[in-house]
Amino acid sequence: MADSPTAYPKVPAKAWRALQERASSAPSVKFSPQYVASLLDLGSPDSARANVVNPMRRLGLIDDDGGLTDRGRKWRVKESYGAACQEILDEVYPDDLASLTDNAGAIDVTKIQSWFEHSGLGTSNARQMAATYAMIAKKQLPEAGSAEANSQSGQRARSEPRKAKKATVQPPKPTETTVHEHGSNPGEGVGGGDGHHLPKVHLDIQIHIPADATPEQIDQIFASMGKHLYGR
Repeated sequence: MADSPTAYPKVPAKAWRALQERASSAPSVKFSPQYVASLLDLGSPDSARANVVNPMRRLGLIDDDGGLTDRGRKWRVKESYGAACQEILDEVYPDDLASLTDNAGAIDVTKIQSWFEHSGLGTSNARQMAATYAMIAKKQLPEAGSAEANSQSGQRARSEPRKAKKATVQPPKPTETTVHEHGSNPGEGVGGGDGHHLPKVHLDIQIHIPADATPEQIDQIFASMGKHLYGR
């Protein structure tokens, strides 16, 4: 049992599964900080040592050289994986945690996190330690592609960056202009009731008169224009 809150390990579920799979296929592998940093694409061996290698040693799965211990050899095999997890629970964690379950008897990560917080840990550390404990207590390897296996904390999946939504620019609606007839001549502004002037309307009219039209027909054409265009 760890004798201080900070001694409880934190192992990302994604790293846990990746190392177990590598150990399963290569029992003689040595998980040195350099090797783990390369395997997990971490920033540096120091990061691998602090976040993965040391916690795995604390759980009794690898020795000082990074090789698998007897417990680690159980852990790498599917049939004995649960037994290795139980050894960890018995040796590393207090019995109190096993009783923090929900009404259905399942592991209650929220209650476990609260226990770590009451031990003097901050929220972030407590959440990660609770996630590591819950992962081990389930005695089942996180399935590939699951939220737990993809999560860096083991508790929830890392959120994908949100894609910026493309702004949709609506074209401006054409302004509807209603011209009221007040008997005014074309080209003059039409006055509104509020004293404002509506837009002026300008019409270009082309008249094609046949060359053989008689004077009477020409007079009739202009008389019709005066009637329909000018209201005369």
